[in-house]
Amino acid sequence: MNVDVAVIGASFAGLSAALMLGRARRKVVLIDDGKGRNRFAPRSHGFLGQDGVSPADIRAKGLAEVLAYPTARHLPGRVSGISGVSGEFVLNGPEVIKAARIILAFGQRDILPDIPGLAECWGKTANQCPYCHGYELADRPTGLLVTGPGFAHQARHLAGWTDELIYLENGQKVDDPDALQGAGVRRVPGLVTRVLHAGGEISAVELADGTRVPMRALYLHGKFEPASSLADELGCAMTETPAGRFVTVDLFQRSSVPGIFAAGDLARPLPVAPAAAASGNMAGAACNQDLLGLLPPS
Repeated sequence: MNVDVAVIGASFAGLSAALMLGRARRKVVLIDDGKGRNRFAPRSHGFLGQDGVSPADIRAKGLAEVLAYPTARHLPGRVSGISGVSGEFVLNGPEVIKAARIILAFGQRDILPDIPGLAECWGKTANQCPYCHGYELADRPTGLLVTGPGFAHQARHLAGWTDELIYLENGQKVDDPDALQGAGVRRVPGLVTRVLHAGGEISAVELADGTRVPMRALYLHGKFEPASSLADELGCAMTETPAGRFVTVDLFQRSSVPGIFAAGDLARPLPVAPAAAASGNMAGAACNQDLLGLLPPS
């Protein structure tokens, strides 16, 4: 298959990029395995026009819109390797694909603490983003699992959604005076060993000494990593943060490797759906301009 642009990943960023390229009448192919980062959440929020719609439904509608353009294709599967240079990339995937440009939009993978029961609640009653889930979980006894630096920032955020906040120290001392202020704030020492729930609805956490701490919502600052090793294999420059790493891009979503663009969570530290879609939109338009020789030097 010979295309102008291959987009790896077909969630909000990848679909937005492919939509722009389809409208530019470019031959574009989307390759993905359907395992988006947001697949654990039953609803997506904060996305204008899509508030409360499931990520799967948003993806299905977006894919249908992209494939309405005759120059667009979708291949389910994964890309195992990329060779070549700008204008002459070769992708090994469900088919061998030759592409002039590539947009990486395969996103990130969340790395959760190894606590039984937590994964089953993830995206439902255990989350990291109150803007995405806080409204639905508001006014509940809410735990904040201390996983390292940055918890105080999240604690001050959560004050707008609950007046019963429980700091789960999890073996780390909470001594930030700003974070400990406010009515209804209490801290619980001890290691969290289990999350108790029914179908993802959290009821309590269990500590190492057997104590059960009731709660109906839980937040934590998780860590993340790219969902594929392709960016590293291509030699893309990465930005390191305490929580994880992402591809370094410029204003046009160009990576440090000529001909390789990146968009969505893979190219930014904050997982917010509208921003992911916006960066995909930019990547698609910029990719078309790059093919026309219209972008300024990076």
